[in-house]
Amino acid sequence: MDTYTESLENRARDINPEDDIDYSAALAEVVSMFRNFDEALDTFLVRHGYTGDRQDIDGKMAFIKSRFEQKQIPLPRNIRKWYTEHKRIKKETAIRICFAFGLTVEESEDFMRRICLLRGFDCHNVEEVIHFYAISNRLGYAEAQNLLDKVPRPNPERLDFGEEILYTASIIAAVRRFRSPEELIRYISGNIEQFGYNNATAYRYIRRMWEEISGEEGLAAKEKKKLYRAFNDTDREIEEARAGEPEAHRRARSARAGGSLWEIYLQILGLSGNRIAKLDTDRSLKPILRDNELLHAWAEDSFPSRGGLEKILNGEHASEQLVHKTIILLVFYRFWVKAALKRNDYQARGGDTGRSICEINRYLLDTGYPQLYPGDPFDWIILHAVENEFPLLVFRDFMRELFYVKEHDIDARYAAEWS
Repeated sequence: MDTYTESLENRARDINPEDDIDYSAALAEVVSMFRNFDEALDTFLVRHGYTGDRQDIDGKMAFIKSRFEQKQIPLPRNIRKWYTEHKRIKKETAIRICFAFGLTVEESEDFMRRICLLRGFDCHNVEEVIHFYAISNRLGYAEAQNLLDKVPRPNPERLDFGEEILYTASIIAAVRRFRSPEELIRYISGNIEQFGYNNATAYRYIRRMWEEISGEEGLAAKEKKKLYRAFNDTDREIEEARAGEPEAHRRARSARAGGSLWEIYLQILGLSGNRIAKLDTDRSLKPILRDNELLHAWAEDSFPSRGGLEKILNGEHASEQLVHKTIILLVFYRFWVKAALKRNDYQARGGDTGRSICEINRYLLDTGYPQLYPGDPFDWIILHAVENEFPLLVFRDFMRELFYVKEHDIDARYAAEWS
């Protein structure tokens, strides 16, 4: 483990909302510890032969350019902005870098995970399965593009779980058996309708977990009846302040307070209750997450959302990052709420931490996503919770801290609605 990862892992373990005098300040410090893409890229360049000054942008750009020219790969645009504006790169650019630096599949997966904070190869994607095959067989970027020209392109489709689905693991197993590009082309062409969607395994797991969590007898309902209110219903003064709330608003809020997706989503986050009611109108946490000083921008971009979860449950397309983090959130919640219901309290017992991390990682690996990584701002939040004595409560304390930072802005924004 490198120093960067170790320091973040230590902070995840050391910070505690009960022990830290200023929990908010401690979280803000962690946000400042995360490195931008350009800083992470510098460590990669040094490992792959760059010997110049890390502050020399022109020198680093020339080094990157030389690698692309050697492999005759088109140079990505706006490389300077990676450094001057801390721009992140897209998946396609990351894969081109893998070709330019002659990385293996394993090295490419590691580069995308630790340097770019991206998922590795998605073999349900035609372009990526061909790049996966090409890198596995040491083919060049131009050869991979030539293969792409020989296969059809699928039409993006809604995932129908009633039909037979070709899961990513099956595709990878098949690709590893191929001994010639022609076999790959025939396989893709013969199964092109199966490449019209992605994340099939992840969607299946998310749907199953949500069925277990939601519903009249689901885990969320049981927690709310047995434990949740006792730990979280602490803002009665807000209810009293609502005495003048319009009747239409009150009826709408009461109707939503049952087992709706939005309400269960808020419960998982520890935000279900009267204090968050102003956000019921839009049913979005963007007013809390946007530009929050306690949340790194990368975590904001990938944070599981109510709208994203609805898309996944309906089989509609959602971004890789959103699917990735939704799996983490649901596995985390399911593990710890089951333990809490069994023991009638939220406290972790011996071995729970390791088992929780292993269960999350098992689901991630099975769906083709990287394991929890302390250098990923969202993953760090989960690891911070898991490493504490009361994981689910610490996670919810973190979410409330995010809310408190933005509470004044939210009140101002919705003042007209409640007047």
